Amino acid sequence: MAARSELAAEWAATLDAGLVDHSVLIEPSGEGTLTTHVHWPPAAREKLTDHFSRCVNELWACLDAAVAETVEMFSVLTRPRNPERTRYFPVADSKQGFESLLEGSCLDGILSVQYQLVRDCQPYQSSARTPGIADLRQSVRQLTDWAYELNNGVQMSAWATPVAPKVHVEAPILIEEIRTQDSGELLDEHIAASFSLSKYSPGANVFGQAGTYVDLCFSPGFVPNHLDDTFDHRLGRVIIGVKQFMAIFAALSEQVPGARKVLPPIGGGPSIKWISANQSTRHWTGNELRKLANSELGLGTVTEAEELTLLVSTGDGVYERPIPNASPLRNHGRNGLAAESAVQDAAATWGLPDFVLRPMIERKGAGVREISDGLIVVGKLGAIVQVKAREVEPRSAERESLWLTKQIRTAASQVHGTARRLAAGPLRMTNGRAREVTVDGPGVAWVGVVIVEHPDPPAFRVPALDGDTPVVVLLRRDWEFLFGQLKSSHALISYLHRVAESTEVLGEEPHRYYELASKDAIAEPAAIDPALLGRGQVRSVPLLPYAPAGTGDEEAHAMIRMVCEDIATTKFDEVHEDRRVRVLASIDSAPVGHRTDLGRLLLDSLQQARRVESGTTMWRSRILRASDAGDQLGFAVCSTLDNVTLTAFRAWTELRHDERKESEDITKATSIGVLLTPCNNGKRPWDTTMISVSGDLELSDEALESYRAFWDAPEAAG
Repeated sequence: MAARSELAAEWAATLDAGLVDHSVLIEPSGEGTLTTHVHWPPAAREKLTDHFSRCVNELWACLDAAVAETVEMFSVLTRPRNPERTRYFPVADSKQGFESLLEGSCLDGILSVQYQLVRDCQPYQSSARTPGIADLRQSVRQLTDWAYELNNGVQMSAWATPVAPKVHVEAPILIEEIRTQDSGELLDEHIAASFSLSKYSPGANVFGQAGTYVDLCFSPGFVPNHLDDTFDHRLGRVIIGVKQFMAIFAALSEQVPGARKVLPPIGGGPSIKWISANQSTRHWTGNELRKLANSELGLGTVTEAEELTLLVSTGDGVYERPIPNASPLRNHGRNGLAAESAVQDAAATWGLPDFVLRPMIERKGAGVREISDGLIVVGKLGAIVQVKAREVEPRSAERESLWLTKQIRTAASQVHGTARRLAAGPLRMTNGRAREVTVDGPGVAWVGVVIVEHPDPPAFRVPALDGDTPVVVLLRRDWEFLFGQLKSSHALISYLHRVAESTEVLGEEPHRYYELASKDAIAEPAAIDPALLGRGQVRSVPLLPYAPAGTGDEEAHAMIRMVCEDIATTKFDEVHEDRRVRVLASIDSAPVGHRTDLGRLLLDSLQQARRVESGTTMWRSRILRASDAGDQLGFAVCSTLDNVTLTAFRAWTELRHDERKESEDITKATSIGVLLTPCNNGKRPWDTTMISVSGDLELSDEALESYRAFWDAPEAAG
């Protein structure tokens, strides 16, 4: 710890400055004392106290970080209650106080076993269920005491421990007795020993050695139990206790299977930005921006150590898009394993863990083979992932280029091998929520993606890659850029299928993305079958947005992800897991450009639903139909959740599904309905209900008539 080192250095400097000395005082009767003195330089105690205070704060920050980072890690899998509230390590001196702190959601989102650990470490606890808990609890108790005293203005001081004080005399003087005194706080002086002399006469030569250890001290309440029980020893024990707590917390997290959220960028702060160049801290001149806007590609590049920044010319002006380096790797024995985890974590963070499939080992005869470094499957689209990481320090650009060529060709060969295996038939694999699902390999359109983890990649031209499956080569930074830009697994895999090959130069994927985005921005909307319209409106958005998805209203854009999380975390029978993933894939296929508007509709409708008068029921809904005649997505908000409204919602979903007979083969059609209703129990802001129907429902005329009478009446929302 930096603060502890600074504390030790400050104390050593104080001692070197002649802080401590001792004196011998003798009465004419021969009774005397051996005294240790401390001479504090101006502001010395204040400086020591400041270092110690920062040390205590660092230790608390470690405990708080263990809680906060765990919630952050698992927030990709769950929606914490009250996410705006701070997560921290709570400490209370009573059960009631602890429960009061919990009401503020300080531990919401951690694992139940981690919660039990925090509870067992509370200072008010007196028993330990697990060996070692008592030591952890003592560390927390000591930290709490220190923090309390620091807040009350107590300052660092010194502690004197007499060990072997000595008195030296010359004949005829005799030492009758030396009485070593107890240890104690050394504010100005402390008597190390008292003694009695015989045949003493004033002025005789008597010398003394204090034989006293002088250590740092933080009092009151510091009473050592033995010679080695010093302040530094106690501080070291507390540091060990905090480290042990963090290690246990991490070990408990590692026992939970499934994907994690990517680590935040070093230094913190948002990793995805989109700002007007006119507001940039780089202070671009008007002439520079005009030249960029009038250039052929409308794209500029600023390369720095920590990030790449693109200047993008749009119809609304020039914007800056910083693209930071790849997220930090987690601690693993090898960079390769850490990079594979980071690639999967990115897909789970910005996509959905349900679409991320772990590598699996399959036996073939006497041997074994690995099915890629993971798959990402969203409905009928899939990506075969291979990760190649540089495990040693980079050498010359020529050597690194040779390494890249070899690794990329090897990875492409592995992609093709996996594609052949997937074409052979379905596989049962485990996804990012540790659930088994079926991968219908022959029914999925596959693209390969080779992701390179390299600390300092050289300028490198990607070699041509042969094979029946298209392969795209990316830096891990660019993999995270694409996911952060689109925030959709379906959109990302669709993009990989669209480009179908690597950029000419490794690391230029962001440039290609914005070249395609500029083409999308001016492209004419595709024609749509009039039979699909019904009573709806045609809305066209670019497939590839200029701004990162959700820019301007991240809360609204995140609504669709939250709805998917609700569906993903609802308890289903295992036999229905494949159907759940199919529903999630359909929702994830909603165009990126429509999600913010849809999310804002749902949020505003929920707000209105909470204000509806008692006895009144409010409905608001929207249906999305894509031009490719995929699944129909229906979203509704109702002010009340009961058997009546659930029946009405099912009727709405079935009616809108049945209406598709007019324009398509209903036997192959699927419609999904999602209902949101306000929730007032404090655990979540809304309840989510999902219905999925497929094929011809064969609704009777009477049923259709009653459905239309309710939903197609002039006053009804539909």
